[in-house]
Amino acid sequence: MSKRVSASCISKTLMRRRILSIVLGLLSVTTAVPLVEPVRAAERVNFNYGPLDFSISVRSLEVFAKDGTVDSDLAFLVNRLKPEQREKFRSFLSQRYQFSSTLMAQFFYSSLGERLLTYMGELIQLPADQNGLYGIRAALIQASADPEGLSAIGFMKKFPTNMRLNTKRILEQWNQISTLLKETETYVSALKQTSASVKATEPSTDFEQLPNLQNPGPYTYVKQTKMLRDGNRQRDMMALLYLPNVPEGKSVPVVVITNGIGTRIDLYDYLAQHMASHGFAIAIPQHPGSDDKQREAFLEGRASDLFESAAFVDRPQDITFLLDELERLNPTEFKNQLNLKQVGVFGNSFGGDTALAVSGAKIDFDQLEADCSPQKNLVNVSLLVQCQALELPRKDYNFRDPRIKAASVLFPGSSSLYGQSGLSQIQIPVLWGAVSKDMFSSLVLEQLPAFNALQTDDKYLVVAEGVDHLNLNFYALRTLKTMDKVEAEAVTVQAPEAAKVYLKALSLAFFQVYLADRSDYRSYLSYAYAQSISQDSYNFILLRSLNGVYSSNQEIAN
Repeated sequence: MSKRVSASCISKTLMRRRILSIVLGLLSVTTAVPLVEPVRAAERVNFNYGPLDFSISVRSLEVFAKDGTVDSDLAFLVNRLKPEQREKFRSFLSQRYQFSSTLMAQFFYSSLGERLLTYMGELIQLPADQNGLYGIRAALIQASADPEGLSAIGFMKKFPTNMRLNTKRILEQWNQISTLLKETETYVSALKQTSASVKATEPSTDFEQLPNLQNPGPYTYVKQTKMLRDGNRQRDMMALLYLPNVPEGKSVPVVVITNGIGTRIDLYDYLAQHMASHGFAIAIPQHPGSDDKQREAFLEGRASDLFESAAFVDRPQDITFLLDELERLNPTEFKNQLNLKQVGVFGNSFGGDTALAVSGAKIDFDQLEADCSPQKNLVNVSLLVQCQALELPRKDYNFRDPRIKAASVLFPGSSSLYGQSGLSQIQIPVLWGAVSKDMFSSLVLEQLPAFNALQTDDKYLVVAEGVDHLNLNFYALRTLKTMDKVEAEAVTVQAPEAAKVYLKALSLAFFQVYLADRSDYRSYLSYAYAQSISQDSYNFILLRSLNGVYSSNQEIAN
């Protein structure tokens, strides 16, 4: 083991303790992620931090994981760990995870997966400070092919060369994650305090004496499936329609629902039904290339990416095409009952990005390119999706559809995609939903900066405490291992009832005010009402401004 020391022995020991504790934490994350045959297995894991160099034998780690034996190579680390830390470290090294190497290869050879590995490769490097992308990919795929499962030791042994950990960057990442967690708590607390102050200025309202927005409305409705073809784009798509049975001669506003990546077209069926019962026509386009069919094709090896980069262009055009088709069919099939001059859009996650595009947001390629540098941090996971827009031809995209008069979005990833300049183009009312527990599209890094960039006079931020991004958008994927094969299975993550209450009630109030011109629903767009529908463990916060909480000049964990 080589050493270069410029500090005292005490300082060196403290430095080693800190570096190794953080490095081991990072490794526990990277091995949960993942085709080339390694030239030779890694024999040592090298650490570097400024003047300090040292290494640990992979064999020493393997023996320790197997029976707890600590040799001289490993003693300086393990003997400084507390008993519980020592056991956690050993458990981490020996833990096995069952993943399909085929699915691992499928993901990490995709644009999204390769971008993730490029970021990780700045932390886990090849010799001579080279980005470790290819070594990480090879090691994870080959280690996951082990019949006993993927492990940290297996990953190290399959790494094609001795592994170099960029300990300075790892420390920076660790500090950024710790800071982000603290800042999230601080901002949520500040939002609650500000909301409480706002409540004191709101008119007193007894919501028990007003209609309960959680209840179904007075209308029955019919559900239709339309198969449409856009001849100009040579694009076939399906759309679901929920049409309220209203009296002849009455026209109803239209709301388009656009889903996130890889989700079923009927994900928000309960919201569509609720809105239709209150007199709104709901239209949900399929979005080929980024829907559940694309996800299935990707997992089965029939598509190279989880979603096509063209989705940034195709999705907003899908909405405009769908509205064009509804206008064409309105006089005959719908008896002119669709009011296509008063259209709203609801979008979640990537669908939120789509909703913002048709509302007037423009892609800011300069901002996106700056934020997508491999030297940037791994904390903002939503950048992995946003950065894929860099594969588009660079031009001034304008997807604003003037028929859309109001937009409701849930945790979009847009702060880099559109930037402050792109988001400031939106001039229609916006209801912006975020959650406090969001590992994909961080409240602090994504939602607050993006919401603050909006210049529209009518904007509302609703933050749900205790609800996760997963609860409202994704189908979780797990791998199942049988006797002779490993296959993927989609697992639906159930949304808590509180989340459904929030979506149904506040979306209804928002679109009643800004599409149906029902000013009597404005009192529901208040902190007092958000509090009145809050349930245990799922507190709702509603604000119209971040004044006093956040400004565009603030530095946040980034």
